Amino acid sequence: MMNNLVLITSAFYTNYGIYSSKERINQTIKTIQSAKKYIPNAFIILIDNSKEEIKKDTSIELKNLLNSVGYYIDNSMDSDIKYFHTNVVNYDIGKNAMEAIGLYKGLIHIANSSDLSNILKNSLRIFKLSGRYQITKEFNFNNFNNDNTKNKFVFKKSQPSWIPIEHTGVTYQLQTRLWSFDSELMFYVINMYKNIIENMIATFNNRMYIDNEHSMAKFIPKELLVEIDKVGVQGNIAPNGMMIID
Repeated sequence: MMNNLVLITSAFYTNYGIYSSKERINQTIKTIQSAKKYIPNAFIILIDNSKEEIKKDTSIELKNLLNSVGYYIDNSMDSDIKYFHTNVVNYDIGKNAMEAIGLYKGLIHIANSSDLSNILKNSLRIFKLSGRYQITKEFNFNNFNNDNTKNKFVFKKSQPSWIPIEHTGVTYQLQTRLWSFDSELMFYVINMYKNIIENMIATFNNRMYIDNEHSMAKFIPKELLVEIDKVGVQGNIAPNGMMIID
């Protein structure tokens, strides 16, 4: 039986956003539960970009969360993740850079892990799901896995850009709370993220701005993109707690 990999990205201990570490952990437990409920044969990999304080957390909540996933990648000691936690106070820059860097390094880890080689080989789709968000009954697996999505990415239908085109080079954005790609694209996505990070850092250094949503629009070719009206995810955004439904 084929699996579907679900990569849940998180940062339980972070300077960014209004939620406490305990709240983030409890919200992500619900994320995991929803993925198991709605994604067939989900194998869940947690990729966490926390500060080093995560090492000291002996709470029952974190223990239960880690016991509920198939595999855990802890990026808290990664030098690049530590740099942003320590030196970057801008929420948007820090959050976007760490998500891209953490996911990039998580993908490399997965691709090179002997423990995960059979899981990856026997996976249909790979889903990226942001921690603290929950998949809803509006999710339809068949929208992500059909003849039209083979060797392609699936995103919610693109939305107009809010960043000047001089910064991003694109006029639209692709939401990244829940998206998916064919497992055959694994190494393509790793290389894509390398380019996204290099472009993101260069943009910041030029005193301009780009986020993950506009980076996806910039680096995913239209011929590899399938857009759907609704992906079926909801949750509260970190800056102010506002509910988002996609």
